[in-house]
Amino acid sequence: MTTYLGFSCSQHDPAIAVVDEMGVLRFAEANERGLKCKRGWHAAPDAFGLIEPLISEFVDEGQVSANVSWSRNALASVRFLAPVSRWTIAAYEMMGMSEAALGRAWTFRHGLYKAPTSVSDLMLNLELRLREQRGFHSRIRKQGWNHHLCHAAAACLSSPFEEALCVVMDGMGEGSSTAVFSFHNGELMRLDAPRYANLASLGIFYSQICFAAGFDPLAGEEWKLMGLAAYGKLDLELYDQLKGALVVRANHLSLSRSYAATIDRLLPMRERGPEANADLAFTAQRVFEETLFEFLIEAHRRWGGENLVFTGGCALNSSANGKILASTPFRHLHIPMAPGDDGNAAGAALLAWQADHPGARAPRFSSPYLGSALRPETVVRLSEHGIAPYMKAANPDHLADLIADELANGSIVGLMQGRAEFGPRALGNRSILADPRSPSIKDRLNASVKFREKFRPFAPSILHEFGPEYFEDYAMSPYMDRTLRWLPGKAPEGVRHVDDTGRLQSVTEMGNPFFHKLISAFYDRTGLPIVLNTSFNVMGRPMVHDAEDAIGVFFTSGLDILVLGDTAFRKSTRS
Repeated sequence: MTTYLGFSCSQHDPAIAVVDEMGVLRFAEANERGLKCKRGWHAAPDAFGLIEPLISEFVDEGQVSANVSWSRNALASVRFLAPVSRWTIAAYEMMGMSEAALGRAWTFRHGLYKAPTSVSDLMLNLELRLREQRGFHSRIRKQGWNHHLCHAAAACLSSPFEEALCVVMDGMGEGSSTAVFSFHNGELMRLDAPRYANLASLGIFYSQICFAAGFDPLAGEEWKLMGLAAYGKLDLELYDQLKGALVVRANHLSLSRSYAATIDRLLPMRERGPEANADLAFTAQRVFEETLFEFLIEAHRRWGGENLVFTGGCALNSSANGKILASTPFRHLHIPMAPGDDGNAAGAALLAWQADHPGARAPRFSSPYLGSALRPETVVRLSEHGIAPYMKAANPDHLADLIADELANGSIVGLMQGRAEFGPRALGNRSILADPRSPSIKDRLNASVKFREKFRPFAPSILHEFGPEYFEDYAMSPYMDRTLRWLPGKAPEGVRHVDDTGRLQSVTEMGNPFFHKLISAFYDRTGLPIVLNTSFNVMGRPMVHDAEDAIGVFFTSGLDILVLGDTAFRKSTRS
């Protein structure tokens, strides 16, 4: 028997995944949740405090296969990357190199934070804990996997497709920022030729625009740039500059000679503050989308296919995702639950299982509820030493009715149910819910619950069977992965973005029985098969990981109701 552990070991978004002997993905979670540190920068992927309970639950007698999300060659180069990059950038600047060379330096500088963790820091905690808890000595098999291959494996093995073209696009992988694979009979094959030392990156380009607009890309604030874009308009002068910065050539991206100068001209705009840069956000989003679509069209022209699997950090741009099918020849699209680097933990573990089982197919997975579960004893302690429960539900129907009643009456509800979602979106198990009909609910949530900018939108979670009645060109979006346009007059004000779009979650009874039951109960009361859904956190913090986190948000924000498992708590007064 072998347990396959996967670790995302980039400097950001470390994660852990567990695959069992049968190839089943048993656990997957970003470390930021347990560490309570947004994005988990520079944290060991097998951090103390996180790895021990997983060893206890999932590792029995037998072999342990430990797998990381960068190849050995990539990891070996890390120790030289930082000093070489500093020397290179300094030399470029001191010697007055060409714009093209400076462009490479700019990209290198802003790509450094995406490099993998130093190999010397990897899996030391795992080895120590396995020896202490299981008496293991030499039975740990270690392997590194190509970064983009990890992205592709996690994405394709969670897709509904038997055959597909898989496009990976992120900040930077091993040698380039893009990769194209075929997926057939459960196997992945690289189609494009890797272009090593190609530093052109649509992901880094968007991060640089994020910085120029006044946000912080290291904090993952590309979300904010995407949200702000809806408030802007096309700036033709900016468009002409940005459109030529990156060029699609024969299935790869290239930097233009004017790349560095283009970025440099944008940097003074940062001083104006984000809300003054809406036109920059809109224009950059347009360029991002057009460049992405050009790349996808070229990939389709060369390799064909109806089914597209799109993954990597760029697949977190839900505004672009919602336009892919209308803007490219592909007819069907799958975006995984965790397209960013955290998803690579699952990819590495699954690749290792496949390598040990040649000819066998790894079981597909589609449920995102792969993370940590609520501990019941915490709810008991809150009831005994904190506040008395408002209600303990006799069954799921009773609980769904209670929450639906509260939402229809204007309450904001924090819901923590079952196992946590894998990936960046709250999908009904670690969610803050509200009635989307209220015109004031967005301002109320942003000001007193999330504590974030007033231009940030909220997502609609909709019963899948009603999707075509509310959205143009409706396509199922189980992981809240794409933004679609509302049909005229159908958008509830609380979840309508200023450009008449919504980043939707399609909810099915099979995917999440309780959440489907809850929205159905809300529909019975209001005639609306939609609830407002946002992640259970406050700005700058990860989603709640345990009941203590949820209680902290409850008592320090404008939440009215807290639901932990089958128990509901109400504040004595409503703000």
